[in-house]
Amino acid sequence: MNKPPKWGLEAWYTAHLCYGIIQMVFIPILIPTFILDKTGSATQVGIAMGILGLSGLLAPVLGGLADKYRAHRAAQLIGLAAIAIAALIFALSGASFMLHLLAAVFLGLGSASLLMINPAFIVSGGYEAEEEASKLTLLNQVAIVGSLAAGLGLAALTEAGVSYVVQFIVMFSVAAFALLVTAASNKQAAARIKVASEDDSDAQGGITEVLCSRFGLILLAIFFVSIGQGVITGQFPNYMAEVFKIDAASSSVALSVSAVVSLVLLSLVGKAMAKVGGEKVWLLAVVAKVVVMIGLAGLAIYADQLAAYLPLALYLVYLQGVTTVDMVQPAIAAKASRAGAGMTQGLLMFAIAGAYAGGNVLSGISADSFGWSSLASLVAVVSIIALLVGLTCLVRKPKVAIQRATFNDTESTSEL
Repeated sequence: MNKPPKWGLEAWYTAHLCYGIIQMVFIPILIPTFILDKTGSATQVGIAMGILGLSGLLAPVLGGLADKYRAHRAAQLIGLAAIAIAALIFALSGASFMLHLLAAVFLGLGSASLLMINPAFIVSGGYEAEEEASKLTLLNQVAIVGSLAAGLGLAALTEAGVSYVVQFIVMFSVAAFALLVTAASNKQAAARIKVASEDDSDAQGGITEVLCSRFGLILLAIFFVSIGQGVITGQFPNYMAEVFKIDAASSSVALSVSAVVSLVLLSLVGKAMAKVGGEKVWLLAVVAKVVVMIGLAGLAIYADQLAAYLPLALYLVYLQGVTTVDMVQPAIAAKASRAGAGMTQGLLMFAIAGAYAGGNVLSGISADSFGWSSLASLVAVVSIIALLVGLTCLVRKPKVAIQRATFNDTESTSEL
């Protein structure tokens, strides 16, 4: 079997470039702005964004189907097609809220499919640890580059007074281009995923059995750390403004700086993964997040005497922790799970999506009940819980080693 260049980019990474552009920029900026402008209702914006986010809860179903029918390649292409369809529906929707909701469903399914399948092509591809870490690094860096380019591009379109219809046509074009490039280049990557046979008892087992295992504890740890991320990232500009009197423009600049820093950080994370394993890297990142949140909680006491850059600098460090755990979690899950590649990443996506939704709800309740400064303490608490759970399942070696599926050259499988 001809292998792709060991350290280089592969053309199908275009799918993750599209993910970075759409998920990190178009969804949080263009979609809520458009719906509010057309409907005048913040409630309807919330409903649409909620439906979009909750689509991630369908990830285990999508992943299970991809495993069952060996359709990982098709799942990736369907994800890109769903994003393109969503863009067209938004462009034609006008003030129709029902069409907004329909587009949100397609957009959520597309985004969830890409976040589930793209890392699976690497972490379930049978690579050695060093090569896997390098490829995950490149994959995540591609998404960040996409988000930076999209941020600048969308800002330029907005400043030029370009209509929403044209902006959605741009969104459609990005997804359609990614679909064409990926369709021409992802066959070999999809074929590397080993699909367990029905008589492979280590990989079969029901959902309950899979969750009541070391893998289930790992998902629980990821669930708690993701709750914290949902609490603070969803309220970041509001938190900084209410607690430290930092305006939204400064917060926006901090996010741009964070993205640039993450490009460098990911290379270091990849090297650390190859050297000490993703588990230790994940635990170290969670420790850093706990320290940062405790620091922000302490700084809130002296908010009036602080320069703006101090809390922003701490939050920038927290975001690097977010970047780190997001990168290593697919590899940790794949290493521990006995389920198929699609189901494994689908369950991971389910845990993260549910946690983010819950975290956003908790952030509002906490801010209203205990004040905005309570958010940092809340994040610290759930992150400590995640750390404690993680220590029980990531440091301790399992009694029975779970071997990662590798591609068998004598037993090749075809992908849809």
